[in-house]
Amino acid sequence: MGREVIRAMMTFDDVELGGVWIRREGQVDSNALPPGTAVTVSEDLGEVLKAADVAVDFSLPGATLQVLDAAMKAGKPLVCGVTGLGDAEIRRMQRVSGAIPLFYDSNMSLGIAVLKDLLARAASRLGPAFVAEIHETHHVHKKDAPSGTAMALGEALAQSRQQSFADVFRYEPNGDARRQAPEDIVFSVTRRGDVAGEHSVVFRSDVECLELTHKVSGRRVFAHGALEAARWLAGREPGLYCMHDLMNDS
Repeated sequence: MGREVIRAMMTFDDVELGGVWIRREGQVDSNALPPGTAVTVSEDLGEVLKAADVAVDFSLPGATLQVLDAAMKAGKPLVCGVTGLGDAEIRRMQRVSGAIPLFYDSNMSLGIAVLKDLLARAASRLGPAFVAEIHETHHVHKKDAPSGTAMALGEALAQSRQQSFADVFRYEPNGDARRQAPEDIVFSVTRRGDVAGEHSVVFRSDVECLELTHKVSGRRVFAHGALEAARWLAGREPGLYCMHDLMNDS
């Protein structure tokens, strides 16, 4: 994703690369950087942030607390697209957003933001006669399951039904999740090939079925969304923002 963000920057006239944070020296291939651009490439996150107006993070959950603390210390807005975060990271994010503008979403594509709105409308119109399922497919290297996006879709669906997501969430890693009540949201997960991301929300009744599906052809869509978020976030007041805020402000 770091490489995708760098490539996507080349398509934005008003965005340029200020620096790259790496885990060890020599990790970044010079061919991945914009030609003729001198940028800070360092293991020292504080040094990298000095050159930034906005930071964009697509690393791993294990680095999130470090990134949050560094962005707050540097006073730099942060766009975070890391998935698989736990309660500790979310709580820290909420605290940090009191000091800096912080944009977090488990999926940076505009299509998923629209899908959340559509499924909320569908759930309210269809009512309790329809049960719900969420299916997601990703590449074999994806670590979290269900994906952050699938979880966010489930949370949006539960909220629209005025349910506690924890009470209706049904998932089993072996694929044998069972519906225990009509209001349950059953998740299925597939890992295959190099699939960048496919998500479907399915509503079923005894007589009909409605499917809302979103697919991406590559990871660059998330990089473009993150850069749109970075442009939107620059100059904002401290707070915790997401794709829904960006879409509603357009």
